[in-house]
Amino acid sequence: MISPHSIITKGDNILFKVGDTLDERIYKRIRKFISQNTKDGKVSIDNKQLAIIDDIILKEIKDSGYNTELNNYLALFTQLENAISQEQAEINKLRVSSIKELWNRSDMKKNITQKVIYDLGQTGIKDVFVKAISDVVRESSFFNLDLQSAEDRLRTKLVDDKYSQRYIRQTTFDALSQYDGAINNEVRIAYDFKIMNYSVNTIETSRPICVHLHDDLGGKVTDVQLKQVLADYCPNGIPSEKSITYEVHTGEKKVAKRGSGMIEGTIFDNFTQLKGGWGCRHRAIWVRK
Repeated sequence: MISPHSIITKGDNILFKVGDTLDERIYKRIRKFISQNTKDGKVSIDNKQLAIIDDIILKEIKDSGYNTELNNYLALFTQLENAISQEQAEINKLRVSSIKELWNRSDMKKNITQKVIYDLGQTGIKDVFVKAISDVVRESSFFNLDLQSAEDRLRTKLVDDKYSQRYIRQTTFDALSQYDGAINNEVRIAYDFKIMNYSVNTIETSRPICVHLHDDLGGKVTDVQLKQVLADYCPNGIPSEKSITYEVHTGEKKVAKRGSGMIEGTIFDNFTQLKGGWGCRHRAIWVRK
């Protein structure tokens, strides 16, 4: 069976294929639209025409194959649940059916699933993703720009900053990663496990807390140790601003804030889900011994 980590990585790649071309598609289409709506060399768009911008973006998203790839992505959540249940059966000698029943009863399953559907579904895409792009055109200063300057501003938002790629990649990766963590956290609570395996090797950009847990402490810590680490790196759920010098796996020494990259509100009870922060590649697996 495919590993949970491989499924999470696969999710990162599925919709990323769409985002890789979507920025350029949207940019070219809006550029054409504003070039057809100029007066005396400057952008001239009324409120009625502004409403068309959202429709243009939504059409490009639909035509990109996004909906098909989204369905493929959503199917990964069931695959991930199955893989984690099997993993727990092998590591902790638990019954697969018991893990599935435990997760099906959890409020976290519903909460994460609903958030994913909102963020990547039609409502969230329109309220957040599309709005952020169309707001560039809606800014009052945009209407005083000449055509080239207007195009440059759009290019910066979409193409140069890779807006679609960043939105899709962060959302898809973090959703699966947190789904994984939430299941493992339910296992910790239900079976009162006290030992956590912090897996997946560190890389040059790993956060200080991840390097400490995986490299310094060997990737295996007790619940008491984790609470102590969090007291140093994210006391009371607030990422620490204190400076730390740490060594990554290449031997390079780096200086950063202790809580660098961590999500505000990270505490022991949700660390398994949030780990080192947005985009964290690590997995927190609670074990019997």
